[in-house]
Amino acid sequence: MSYAPIPPMPAPVQYKNGLGTAGFVLGLVGLIFAFIPIIGVVAWPLVILGLIFSIVGVLRANRGQASNKGLAITAVVLSAIGLLICVIWTAAFGKAVSDTANGLPAPAAPAAVADAGSDPAAAAPSAAASAKHAVVLEVTTAAKSNVQWSSGFTANSQEVLEKGKTWRQTLSMDDLSFTSVTVTPVDFKLGDKDNTCKITVDGKTVVEQHNSVGAFCTYQP
Repeated sequence: MSYAPIPPMPAPVQYKNGLGTAGFVLGLVGLIFAFIPIIGVVAWPLVILGLIFSIVGVLRANRGQASNKGLAITAVVLSAIGLLICVIWTAAFGKAVSDTANGLPAPAAPAAVADAGSDPAAAAPSAAASAKHAVVLEVTTAAKSNVQWSSGFTANSQEVLEKGKTWRQTLSMDDLSFTSVTVTPVDFKLGDKDNTCKITVDGKTVVEQHNSVGAFCTYQP
């Protein structure tokens, strides 16, 4: 007696779940990096890609094309939290930069250079608004000289002035900060007259120095 052959059992369907898994890994790594200042910038592409991959993974699981729906949903949550933290960090950093920039002294007018014998009032920049402090830096050269000034976080590279020139720079500040100005001759010779520097705050001279080798004026509020 013969028996009919038993047909082979159909092979189980292999679900593809790569996108959901990739979204989970990217979302998790991005969430960890999002908490780290500065380095957290690399979290942006990670959490965005993780969110995209995990959403696609959830959709595939809903259509029966993947079996990792729970993992994909977790990936969506991790990526969304990481993206939210990135947005919060960016907003906080932008506010900090804006607050710092608003506190820095801003030149009210370009530096003015005039002949030492000319009328100082004609060469001086206009006064700052009454709501701000007006800080005026002034240098008079007896020889060809270098001038360098700084205030707060603002620093300017040196500027060369010819002999017999007067240089002025007016700063408008919300809050007074450490300010300095230096004038040194390019080619010092014995017998040269003195170079001078002066700092005026709200119309009052707070420091004035003169020296043939180099004058250095500083103001500490």
